[in-house]
Amino acid sequence: MPNGELTNYVRLVSETRRSTIYALSLATVLYAVFGVLDRYIFPAVANNILPIRIGFILITGAALVFIQFFPSFYSRWAHPILSLVGAAGGLGIIWIIFLVSPYNYGDAYYAGLILVIAYCFVFIPLRFKYAFVLVATLIVAYNFSLLLYSIPFPVVVSNNFFLISAAVICGISSLNSQRLSLKRYVDEALILEQKSEIEASKQRADNLLRQILPDPIADRLLNGSGQIADGYADVTVLFADLCGFTEYSSSVSPRALVKALNRIFSSFDDVATSFGVEKVKTIGDAYMAVCGLPLEVDDHPERMVKMALGMCTEMEKIRTEFNGIDLEIRIGIHTGPCVAGVIGRNRFIYDLWGDTVNIASRMESTGVTGRIQISEATYLRVKNHFEFDARGQTQVKGRGMLTTYLVRT
Repeated sequence: MPNGELTNYVRLVSETRRSTIYALSLATVLYAVFGVLDRYIFPAVANNILPIRIGFILITGAALVFIQFFPSFYSRWAHPILSLVGAAGGLGIIWIIFLVSPYNYGDAYYAGLILVIAYCFVFIPLRFKYAFVLVATLIVAYNFSLLLYSIPFPVVVSNNFFLISAAVICGISSLNSQRLSLKRYVDEALILEQKSEIEASKQRADNLLRQILPDPIADRLLNGSGQIADGYADVTVLFADLCGFTEYSSSVSPRALVKALNRIFSSFDDVATSFGVEKVKTIGDAYMAVCGLPLEVDDHPERMVKMALGMCTEMEKIRTEFNGIDLEIRIGIHTGPCVAGVIGRNRFIYDLWGDTVNIASRMESTGVTGRIQISEATYLRVKNHFEFDARGQTQVKGRGMLTTYLVRT
């Protein structure tokens, strides 16, 4: 039997455990009650019938113990256990019929077999093939027992008609019920599998979105937020550019170029993560990051300068790793207010706007190769934490002359 089908039958046994306890308890009570009635109906053979009834009660009692206190054992051996109970009940009735037949009750007591048939097919989760074999065996045994005493042939035909009819009706009911149950299990397993696949796909999509956007922004989008645009009064923006990139890109293969860029920008991402800085985007050989949003912190200028120093250190390592790759980094930093939000419909982009972004970009473009240039606004926030070289007045497009500083590396 395939593992999936076996699992479904085990599940059926587990689900019907309580109803099986009720059915066995009822069968035990009925056998005991009829044991009392035997004293009034068949007083001459009551003592002979008593061991049969006690034996059945002991068997059902043992089965109930296994079901109640050893559920794992019961789930594994449910069909042999329940078949044993059914065989004990049916053969016990057949033996009782033989004992009472001299008193002309044998032709009617067969009705107890109908209860056993119902037990096998309906009241307990016995697999259809087990129940079919058991009921067929009991009917054959009953007819064989008829040879041992004289019962009119019409009565034999009538009794067999009712027994077989009960077996057919209960068997069809059992077969249909088990098929429906097993189909339900298959459908539920399919639904769970599809649900798991949907959850996995959703998780992959969520993870991809979190790789594109900061986690707080991704959470807002996933929670159904519409347009996202936030104003921040105080953040620090960094721009970095790879000097010599144009010449380098024309001297290596596309694969080698992408490998180098991936190594450089991946190391920058690691540095950003270590200092709590958000990478915004890369454009060609340019790298943009911000600190102070979407999670606001007070020491964002200091964190950003530390990141810039870390980026310079990483570039030194990468030049050694790539056998003296002829690339230098130029970094610019500025502190001030900005607006941040998500744009796009099919491909989300988290971006920043405002004068702070423009000045940070100018700090980079007017900077010195291999150095970190910061604005006066940033300098005033971090002057007590790092060493600087005053560069003096620098011409900045759109802003005129601005005082700038170079961080000592």
